[in-house]
Amino acid sequence: MLESGSMGKRIKTPIKSMRAKCIDCCCGSLKEVRLCPIIDCALYPYRFGKKPTQAIVDTINDFYEKKDGSS
Repeated sequence: MLESGSMGKRIKTPIKSMRAKCIDCCCGSLKEVRLCPIIDCALYPYRFGKKPTQAIVDTINDFYEKKDGSS
């Protein structure tokens, strides 16, 4: 039987896994993850490996408002 907490370091949370995918997409460059211009990517709000801040949510909302307005 596994001891309590013994797998804690080996299993990533879903948000940490999303960050890992962003790092992979940017060829390992953390700076490129931070500067990512692909706002309509499903992982964009989670690229920092944390719950999205209000500033990130606002950026996404502004992007889609402009996108919908230009159609």
